[in-house]
Amino acid sequence: MDAVTAALVAEGTEVIFALMGDGNLDLLTKVSMTGRIKLVHACHEQGAVAMADGYARFSGKPGVASVTHGPGLSNTATSLLTAVAAHSAVVLIAPDTPTGDLNHPQRFDQQSFIRSTGAMFRPLHRPDTVHADTGAVFRHVRFGKGPAVLNAPTDVLLAPLPPDTAPYQPAAEPPAGPAADPAAVDAAVAALTAARRPVILVGRGVPPGDAAPVGELADLLGAPITTSLKAKGLLATHPRSLGVAGGLGAGPASRALADADCVLVLGATANPWTTDGGLNGGVIVHVDHDAEAMGRHSRAAVAVVGDAAKTAAVLRDRLAATGARTGWTPPAEENGRAGSAADTSPVHPQDAVDALDAALPKDRLLVVDAGHFGSYAQQTLRSWDPRRYAFTHDFGAIGQALSVSIGAAFAREGERVTVVLGDGCLMMSLNELATVRRYGLPLTVVVMNDGGYGQERHSLRAKGLPVTESEHAWPDIADIARGFGIPAHSIGRAADLAILPRVLAEETGPVLFDVHIDPDAQNRAFADIAARLRGSSPVVEGDER
Repeated sequence: MDAVTAALVAEGTEVIFALMGDGNLDLLTKVSMTGRIKLVHACHEQGAVAMADGYARFSGKPGVASVTHGPGLSNTATSLLTAVAAHSAVVLIAPDTPTGDLNHPQRFDQQSFIRSTGAMFRPLHRPDTVHADTGAVFRHVRFGKGPAVLNAPTDVLLAPLPPDTAPYQPAAEPPAGPAADPAAVDAAVAALTAARRPVILVGRGVPPGDAAPVGELADLLGAPITTSLKAKGLLATHPRSLGVAGGLGAGPASRALADADCVLVLGATANPWTTDGGLNGGVIVHVDHDAEAMGRHSRAAVAVVGDAAKTAAVLRDRLAATGARTGWTPPAEENGRAGSAADTSPVHPQDAVDALDAALPKDRLLVVDAGHFGSYAQQTLRSWDPRRYAFTHDFGAIGQALSVSIGAAFAREGERVTVVLGDGCLMMSLNELATVRRYGLPLTVVVMNDGGYGQERHSLRAKGLPVTESEHAWPDIADIARGFGIPAHSIGRAADLAILPRVLAEETGPVLFDVHIDPDAQNRAFADIAARLRGSSPVVEGDER
């Protein structure tokens, strides 16, 4: 236990998100006694792991969580699966029941459980392997391989280190990515030179701090820049930026990809959700440090294995010698939508998103949950930096965003975080409002409340079935928030949205807005996505704005 504590300190751990139980109470108490690591006590194990996920996403450092054995670990399932899908740098310290205690009431096969999620499983083998085992999980997450779980039988965890054990050495930083093959670079240059309608698609494989060569390459090619949803905000101020591609992005970006005769994919998987079903109309040049990413979703004519940002700089330099191109500009999208009248009730979800977007500062920190309401927020809530934006539907689960935003608030201490979630999402994670209040976090909680489960309502209606079972008369959400000690405001008409900037300017701690949105408004993009998941054609009824 002392050895694991020392390793956590040596790894630079600043916060552990935890729910205490018999298996980890000694460890957490020792950690607290160091005075070096802050403990954040969640209300549920799912919340603790989601908080660590949020911390990792917004800090760029490993997010550490700890739960007890048995049900403590089993309760983490959805958050752990979400973190795996997001390749999030989460370290979960999960004690196991004592070795050989076959009758322990909380005993179950934790190894099979953890591995079924796709997370790395590393047991704490023996007291003399504590350093190697702990280092392995931190090395795994630092190398960008996703979550890792240190599974520690309590008898091994509590055992003393053997005498003369050397001090713990922090996990090494990952090595630099491979240098691109010159022949592959030559082929990429030839493809880009021949293109008349090139488009660049950028993903999270290009760090924001290294993205300048991509913008310079776009200027040389005269190429529009599009991004994946995970890279939302990357190069957003560049004049050639069209924003996020795919159904949950901007229409111009998707149309540019469809019209391109050459797509340069930089550090993105180019999955069907980003490409609206695949890149099938032009030459694909794919650059990624991971060779396995090539051809996973769209067949690349040219595959360049190498660091995406560095390779972009090489391509920029090679193409600079040939001179800038005229390039092309996709047609601008006409925006014919007008805001609703002030007395419109309930509020159209797009009006709510537009008002929130106008009220938030440019340097906003944003977390958006999953669900039908989220399609409006993901499409039009702006971001200028992917390090300050996260969505939480990586595993397709709702109810993750509140806890992820709590982790974000600790990662960006002192900055206000805005989380947008549905009423069903909030009810799944309602207990964590107590965590928000306990720590007085500067968190803006925007609840898009349509009185039930929106996508299920639309899906039932499209199938000609009654929608009754998808609708729920929740208790008053604003009143619930006030019961937790959080200031709350109900918004029932479009005119009420005017309070957003005033309240946000005044509040320094948590605040909740219960926005009653029109349950019949349907976003065509989400209908398309739902239809693709069902393998059928979309059916859209009502307002498609």
